[in-house]
Amino acid sequence: MKGLCIKHFRFLIFSACTLLLSSQAQAMESFRVHKTVLVTLPSSAESQSVEATCNDAVAIILPEDKTYIQGVEISVKVPQLVAEWHDSVAWFIYTGIQPRPTEKRIDYSGERAHVGTFGVSLRKTIQIPLVQNNTIRRDAYSEYLSLVPPEEDGMIFFRRQLAMKGTPNDLTNAKFEITVRPLLIDKGKLHLSTKAPDSAEVQPYTVFIDGKAVSDIENQLLDTGVHTLSLVSDSYRNEVRTFTISQAKTTDLTVQFRDITPLLLIAAPEGTLVFLDGEAVSNIKEPVAVSQGEHSVRFTVGDYEVVKQLSAVNGRTYTIAVNLDASISESE
Repeated sequence: MKGLCIKHFRFLIFSACTLLLSSQAQAMESFRVHKTVLVTLPSSAESQSVEATCNDAVAIILPEDKTYIQGVEISVKVPQLVAEWHDSVAWFIYTGIQPRPTEKRIDYSGERAHVGTFGVSLRKTIQIPLVQNNTIRRDAYSEYLSLVPPEEDGMIFFRRQLAMKGTPNDLTNAKFEITVRPLLIDKGKLHLSTKAPDSAEVQPYTVFIDGKAVSDIENQLLDTGVHTLSLVSDSYRNEVRTFTISQAKTTDLTVQFRDITPLLLIAAPEGTLVFLDGEAVSNIKEPVAVSQGEHSVRFTVGDYEVVKQLSAVNGRTYTIAVNLDASISESE
């Protein structure tokens, strides 16, 4: 009979708490925590873990640069005792917390944005978006909150509190392991550096990514994967590169521009004399720079001579090959 009364008492307390917790109060409220634990959210695909008891608060400090962060995941390893006394501990998300949390501060006021309990599970995963339009993947093992904390908060305030009377004293001191990690967008950036020939000042050029002109490459978010970069300029040769974008990372790429002067590559047998516009070419193994326009190239091998005309255009490379052929005929 006594056990039945205790269970009945717990049921009444639980029912009252459930009714209270289901009310999503939007007014500012003042409260006290046992301790404040600070944790800084990494800006990369890493996680941070802390320990806290059921009456502690965890202030998750968001990084200033949230370019790649679209949300925060809070994963709570629930103590066995708390799971056995299911719904005995409630958790809250607050916004507009005042004053600014510190490890020595325990009295706060804020707006209760969301509340829940841990149930019977030994792990609770909460997903909190930082932007309304996001690509956070929902699943059956996580609770996705529809709220978006105000940008000016700069943090997520995660509080837990004993919500049931008649629980063992050990439950108050039970340790929760709380792990936070950023939920990242599946994009990255390209940091492009360019160098002019002979260390001169870089002249204007146009950037194309996957065939589309890009005006502000440094702030362009690109999908993960392989992309094609094209640099087009009236002062240099066109340059084409491929690069790979990784999630939430910036890829560095350096492009050395080449002179726009047309180049002539000569392929000829050993001993061939080559004349460009009447002047002998001293080293045919090296590229020969020519001006834009019409040119005459003469090849002399013994008594054999051939002349070719070339119309050179800036930014192009031309190859002239001289082939000596021999034929065999048979007769009786």
